Amino acid sequence: MTTTGLIDMDIEELFSPDKIYLTTAAIAVVALFFVSVLAGISVRQRSQGLKSRARYRPRKRLMEGPEKLCFQLLVELFGEKFYVIPQVEVSALLNHKVGSQDRQTAKRFIENKTVDFVLCNKRSLCPICAVKLADPADKPVKKASRNPLDVTPQDLKKFFKSAHLPLVYLTKPETLNRSYLIDEFSKEVYETSRIGRARKNSKDDKKTKNKK
Repeated sequence: MTTTGLIDMDIEELFSPDKIYLTTAAIAVVALFFVSVLAGISVRQRSQGLKSRARYRPRKRLMEGPEKLCFQLLVELFGEKFYVIPQVEVSALLNHKVGSQDRQTAKRFIENKTVDFVLCNKRSLCPICAVKLADPADKPVKKASRNPLDVTPQDLKKFFKSAHLPLVYLTKPETLNRSYLIDEFSKEVYETSRIGRARKNSKDDKKTKNKK
């Protein structure tokens, strides 16, 4: 075969449909790679520019309204024995690694959830009780249309009770006063401790039966 014939054959192979498809695909992949790299560089440069120009000013107060009043009442009532710590994440209070339950789902239920205040023992820093104020802006969602992973205040109370840690949920923060706070604390602490005693007695009874 002559040299001219070989050249003609190479040209025909180069421009065959399969070769054209593969060449086009390779060029597209390379182009996409460079576009992604350039876009990433552009985003980083823009972020750095915004970061260097960002300015802030301090807020005038840490709390206001019912939250501020609740903090003041908690300090007045319990400040001698307990620290009153505001805005604590639920995941810092409750451990989801319990038994053989679905731990990932249990973790998702309490992720990004907070309570307004936590009372902690001053010596051990052990949490004694949590407090959450109802938000008047929150509207009840119908059970049928609710996301299965959504957590209501009632759900949150159940989670805390399972850990034997009282959660005082103040449903009427707009009428907050000393007597209302004491009543809610007394009721919740008593209910949680009663459940704890009932479970303990049940375990003790089982141990006694097993020994027999």
